Amino acid sequence: MSPVLPLTSLVSSYAGSKARQWRRDAILFGFMCLMALMASGALFAAFALLMAETYGAIYGLLAAAGLALVLALLAMGIRALLRRRARRRMNVAMAGRASALAVTSASTLIAQNKSTAIIAGLVVGALAGTMMRSNND
Repeated sequence: MSPVLPLTSLVSSYAGSKARQWRRDAILFGFMCLMALMASGALFAAFALLMAETYGAIYGLLAAAGLALVLALLAMGIRALLRRRARRRMNVAMAGRASALAVTSASTLIAQNKSTAIIAGLVVGALAGTMMRSNND
């Protein structure tokens, strides 16, 4: 009989504790989202009531809807800005990786065959140029 390795029991206990931690975090996040939803609903209702007392029920509801629309547009604008920044960072990282790949493949090919290296250099240069042009659009 082979004894049970302590490494497997350590890994399984670590995985179990991580799963419990993820479950607790998910429940906490869900609770926080529910509370934020309730709070924002109460704030919108208070705003609608304030506008309704001042200008009437229809205008109060329209003002609350307008506020929700403005906040949604603001959130979409922030999301678009963050996505643009992430895409720019990814393009910079890809350009760095492409140039590093070109350098390593070119040095390997130069050591083996010079005519192949020249053709490969032209191909890699054309690909890198195409990638950079397509990223700037």
